[in-house]
Amino acid sequence: MDITAAYDNIAVLEVGITAFGNEGYAVKYDFVKKVILWRDSYMWNNNFTRSLNDSDYKTLKEELPKSGMIEWMRGYNSGLADEFGDKSSIAGEWKITVEYNDGTKLTAGAQEHFPKKWKLLKSLIEKTTGCSFILR
Repeated sequence: MDITAAYDNIAVLEVGITAFGNEGYAVKYDFVKKVILWRDSYMWNNNFTRSLNDSDYKTLKEELPKSGMIEWMRGYNSGLADEFGDKSSIAGEWKITVEYNDGTKLTAGAQEHFPKKWKLLKSLIEKTTGCSFILR
């Protein structure tokens, strides 16, 4: 699947970050059902499920390719973490799962080695959820 089709055919996107003790955040964007699920293990009362409004849907579809997320997911899975990532002093890990319209999945993640373009994806998540997406 070429890179443009890879972004156009995303049905579900799940992104999670965790620190010691499995504290962190997880967001799931279901583009088919147009919902956002947010899980906050720091504050259980901050969990929510809400509809993905047209503005946020459009923002995600336009901005996600700029993050290079699929490219660096493929890079990590090919053993190119040094090329696509930066060693971080953050004691945490990230994991992303992309499910495509045909049911196939792409999953990638790492510990203390966050992608160079992580901040672009982080900002997009914060913009569309209204929540902070940084480990404490």
